[in-house]
Amino acid sequence: MKKGLKFTKNQLENLYWNKKLSLSQIGERFYCQGTNILYWLKKFKIKRRLPYWKNKVDIPKKVLEDLYLNKRMSSLKIAEKFGNIKARGIRKKLKRFGIPTRTLSEALTKKFKKPFSNNLAEKAYFLGLRAGDFYAKRNWKSIRVQTTTTHLAQIDLAKNAFKNYGETGVYLMKNKSNESERSEDEWFVYVDLHPSFQFLLKKPNKIPDWILKDKRYFFQFLAAYMDCEGSWRVQKSHQKHVRFMFNVRTGDLKILRQIKKRLTALNCHSYLYLDKKKGTRASYGVFNQDMFNLTVNRKAEIISLTNKLLPLSKHGEKIRKMNFILENRNKKWGEIQKKWIKLRSEIKKELLKNQIET
Repeated sequence: MKKGLKFTKNQLENLYWNKKLSLSQIGERFYCQGTNILYWLKKFKIKRRLPYWKNKVDIPKKVLEDLYLNKRMSSLKIAEKFGNIKARGIRKKLKRFGIPTRTLSEALTKKFKKPFSNNLAEKAYFLGLRAGDFYAKRNWKSIRVQTTTTHLAQIDLAKNAFKNYGETGVYLMKNKSNESERSEDEWFVYVDLHPSFQFLLKKPNKIPDWILKDKRYFFQFLAAYMDCEGSWRVQKSHQKHVRFMFNVRTGDLKILRQIKKRLTALNCHSYLYLDKKKGTRASYGVFNQDMFNLTVNRKAEIISLTNKLLPLSKHGEKIRKMNFILENRNKKWGEIQKKWIKLRSEIKKELLKNQIET
């Protein structure tokens, strides 16, 4: 298998010929577009199935109406679903069945974009995401929020966060490091939102006062920031005890100082220190700024913090770790070691580099 490729020729042939999946369906398995799969079919010299005019596809009117009118699928998506028919063939069937086609305007706005509700709790969470890993920009008449990741859980985070306001798109992309010729695959994740989300265009360099003054809004912001930048750790302490730790590592020193100050006011002790200096080399490149670490490790305070953040988090990996902490808070290391190793192993399998069908 070539470096960076997520499937072998045999796996692709099996999905395409034996399981009769469409290019789009195969692409969904590997988080890329159907055109990417078409490229690899040609690259592997895998014979294509018969074209639509040589293999008639019978689509009942009720099925076509449901897909086109109710599920709002495009003629291209419907064609990809059935495999041996092209988009123009679907459009001919629509005309023959007397099914009204969408206007150009409707087709261009097929992804729904609901205006922001002006709910301050939601706004605090969205600003936490924006302060973390998510970038925002204008995209025609929309506000596009995007990120890149190698974690499946980060894709679900985007979907869960914005599911009431827009549809999340995902595709596989090559990311070439500036520091070396080594290429790494990443998922590009994006959602196009209503213009009322323009408050996300500017990345916060500090937490707004209205968030800091209200405990509810502060924990919404912290939950989102934690979903992006935070981590939960469980490790052995002394001979048989367990230490739970919460870390946030980032270059945003001002935000970390604000979080530390607010946690202190809430009787939660945290430690803030320089973790990596600018220019420090890592396995994936060089740090282009100083990195700071905010840590909480007192057991009672970890439990309290977990109870507050768990209902607000939308990140699957971190939700599982927080649940693990709460379920095992009164146990010894020997009782939970194997379960913790198993959980970490399960999470590791969800990394992009391990998403290969066997």
